[in-house]
Amino acid sequence: MDFRMNPDFPRQMQEQINKLKAVLDGISTEYSGEDVEVVKDALRTRWNAVGNGAKTTDPDLTNIATRVSLGKRVWIEDNGTIMSDD
Repeated sequence: MDFRMNPDFPRQMQEQINKLKAVLDGISTEYSGEDVEVVKDALRTRWNAVGNGAKTTDPDLTNIATRVSLGKRVWIEDNGTIMSDD
């Protein structure tokens, strides 16, 4: 078996992160202050729609939805780390 690294992997990964950033930006703006369950449903749907196996599950799903419900901004750093305002 021969393993070869995909030379386009860094670009593809950044493209995936950019799509997920757009999801969180939209959710943070559009659903700020909404009920946690409403935010969770929207987040789950949009996150899964990104494709390439992108999924968010609990406890991250609930944590993100709770922050947005509280009116906090949630975003993804370039390294893929999910962050939130305090």
